[in-house]
Amino acid sequence: MRQRLLIIGAGMAAAYLLQELGRAGADMDITVVGEERDTCYNRVLLSNILAGDSVEADLHMIETGTGTGTIQFLSATRVAAVDIERCRVVTDRQLVLSYDLLVFATGATVARPALAGDGIRGVEQFRTLDDARHLRSLAGASRPAVVVGGGLLGLEAAHGLNTLGFATTVVHRQSWLMNRQLDAEGGRQLQQDLQGSGIRFRLGDTLAAVNAAAGVLTGVELRSGDALPCELLVFATGITPNALLAREAGLAVDRGILIDGHMRASVPGVFALGECSQLGAECFGLVAPIREQARVLARSLMGVGGDLFRAERSPTQLKISGIDIFSAGDLDAAAEQLVMRDEAAGIYRRLVLRHGRLVGVVLVGDKRGGTWYSELIRSGSDISGFRSGLIFGREVSEALQQTARAA
Repeated sequence: MRQRLLIIGAGMAAAYLLQELGRAGADMDITVVGEERDTCYNRVLLSNILAGDSVEADLHMIETGTGTGTIQFLSATRVAAVDIERCRVVTDRQLVLSYDLLVFATGATVARPALAGDGIRGVEQFRTLDDARHLRSLAGASRPAVVVGGGLLGLEAAHGLNTLGFATTVVHRQSWLMNRQLDAEGGRQLQQDLQGSGIRFRLGDTLAAVNAAAGVLTGVELRSGDALPCELLVFATGITPNALLAREAGLAVDRGILIDGHMRASVPGVFALGECSQLGAECFGLVAPIREQARVLARSLMGVGGDLFRAERSPTQLKISGIDIFSAGDLDAAAEQLVMRDEAAGIYRRLVLRHGRLVGVVLVGDKRGGTWYSELIRSGSDISGFRSGLIFGREVSEALQQTARAA
């Protein structure tokens, strides 16, 4: 008899798991329950949808329907309760679903401050495909918009709104953009490039109040004392793992659902992956570790031994408003630095060296060599033999090596 696998959540983590199970030929009856009406789509491309650079069909990661082989999708359905002892869940439609194996892939929600202006018309968030659709419907020439958050989500939202014609300002509490992935100079180069497209920035500042008249947004006040008029306010201030359902079911939960290296939660037969999960002190929001989680979990579900998942810092590789960004490793400012700047071309490259080895890299405007740099960091290879061309990437470094050998 086939095992019954129930996945709570129908986002990217669930999609990656289904892809891994499909590749492995898993013989299971799988049910996927998702709160959104759209299932298993690529959130990374939402900013492209908002900006009109992609169509919704580009987001599909899994062919869905009422049933696809041994996979059944229940969309626009919320799991209201999980009964761990009886191995079953109850949905908001009072549908009872039994399982042999249970996976939490409940994702995360936008972390909004207490003054977020709930109930005020014009206060929005950018997290789902429906959010992107809604924001596109609000587009208007030169209407003022404020995005709170200068990380990846915030800059993607700002790019999309700017492309739609909003006069967009980003408010970020830190002194440079994408401060978790970039160093200060890389953040400033990115800011300069984005300002060239018309986006404005208020860095080192935060919201103090949201103003409204008759329930409609009119502007925001900043901690600095300045006021910004706006008709649209979008929060993109990070994420909070959706772990309440697991907590109520009796699973061990900290910020996220606690797991081990096999992706097992604190109850036998129950697993978690993606943004809702936590290994040690680490939660996960980037694609690379979640894909690795899916690979490990697929083997665990099938009872096949394999490598454990480890919380390692993954390279960040992305493009915002056409600007390439790559970051990996340790950006220790006290270590030896190799830096190349070309402000006119919008290019900044910084390599961090320690004891003849590459330990960190930041690339803005030109990510050539990023994968190679990441490999050098991971392997700990001695780079002294091609140091002279290292800052220019693999091709130049190897060409200089060949020249030196020929001489």
